[in-house]
Amino acid sequence: MKQIKNSLIMLLIVALSFSTACSTDTTNQSDKESETQAEVEKELFPLTVTDFLEKEITIEQEPKRIVSLAPSVTELIFALGAGDKVVGVTEYDTYPEEVKDIAKVGGFEGPNIELITAQKPDLVFASNLSGKEEMETIEKMGIPVVMIEARSIDDIYKSIEIIGKITDTEEKGKEIIEEMKNRIQEISDKVKDKPKVKVYNLVDINGNWTGGKGTFIHEIINLAGGTNIAEDLEGWVQYSIEELVRKNPDVIVMPSYAGDVDSIKNMEGFKDTNAVKNDNIYVVSNDDLISRATNRIVLGLEEIAKFLHPEVFN
Repeated sequence: MKQIKNSLIMLLIVALSFSTACSTDTTNQSDKESETQAEVEKELFPLTVTDFLEKEITIEQEPKRIVSLAPSVTELIFALGAGDKVVGVTEYDTYPEEVKDIAKVGGFEGPNIELITAQKPDLVFASNLSGKEEMETIEKMGIPVVMIEARSIDDIYKSIEIIGKITDTEEKGKEIIEEMKNRIQEISDKVKDKPKVKVYNLVDINGNWTGGKGTFIHEIINLAGGTNIAEDLEGWVQYSIEELVRKNPDVIVMPSYAGDVDSIKNMEGFKDTNAVKNDNIYVVSNDDLISRATNRIVLGLEEIAKFLHPEVFN
């Protein structure tokens, strides 16, 4: 009986020793992970990046509270997996779904300095609509401001690279860029041997606004196997009805807010185009897909390509 008792005591001592060892190993592992993370942060920061104004910004420490004043930048931060760092966005931010619960610090009247500083940000991402004076005020408070203003697909890649560096998500950024390039190449390859389709992008019937060179829709139309009839103009412009009739587009592409399709079909000038005669007016499912500088631009490209060359996507 004494022998059994001694054996049980020995087993208990061994079990306790094993438990203590496991606990120590877990603690040590946790400490090592914390040390490794601290070492990584120490290696990355201070970090100097060059923004879209060709301005060098030095970020002393890893930003853990970010305010984004551009919906496109907000999207990219979330796509990179750093959405948990975002503490402030604008009223125009609609994607992804999580942004609805984030503090709104700007809107139609521009950024609100009080609301921005109330979020105690470590860094602010701005666009050229954020207000020069407001951003200078934030910088004077010691908060780094990084300007992101993409105007082309190559610029989107650059945006992803800059944001990826700042949020320590460069590897994910490389994956996103590679996915975008591959999909764009696939779509371009499908339409490259097809006849070019003349396209008119109607942005707003009030004033007959359209997009020329230097806009995403212009680049998308070309990649999708079309020709933008406003390619001789720059940026967002009002287009004359006489020029519209003369160029005679085969397809009209428009967002839902541009105007009523049935009304457009009966409008002077529009009704004389091949696009209307052949019932080739297409409304994009979401204007953000062709106007917002994010990785979702690829979805907009695919949608436009299907409008212009449906036969190669069937």
